[in-house]
Amino acid sequence: MKQADLSDIATRHGFAVTAFSDHPDFFSSWSLSIKRHDQTFMIEHDGRNNWLSFYKENGVGKFLEIDKAMSHPMTNHEMLKHCESWLSGLTHPPLQLIDLSPHTQ
Repeated sequence: MKQADLSDIATRHGFAVTAFSDHPDFFSSWSLSIKRHDQTFMIEHDGRNNWLSFYKENGVGKFLEIDKAMSHPMTNHEMLKHCESWLSGLTHPPLQLIDLSPHTQ
C-alpha cells in the first residue's frame, strides 16, 4: 500500500498521520495511525488473515475495534475506498432527527 495514498485520504478528512508501517514481505500487511483533535484511530491491514480493521484508541495504547472487513477480494484501490468511507463517516456523523412536531401538555 502506498503511504502517500493513505496520507492523502487522512488529510482530506482532517486527520494527521502519526505513524505508518508497511510490511510488504509479511503478506502485504500495513498499519496507519491517525489523529484529529484528541481522538486517535488506527487502520490495519492484516494480509496474512485478510482483514482490514478500524480501531479507536480508548486508553493509552489500548484500541477498540470499530469495524472489520475481509480484504482478500479487495484491490489496493478498493481498500483505499473502504478506508475513506470509514473516515468520511467520522467527518460527517449520521444525522440525528429532532422532533419538531407540536406537543400537547
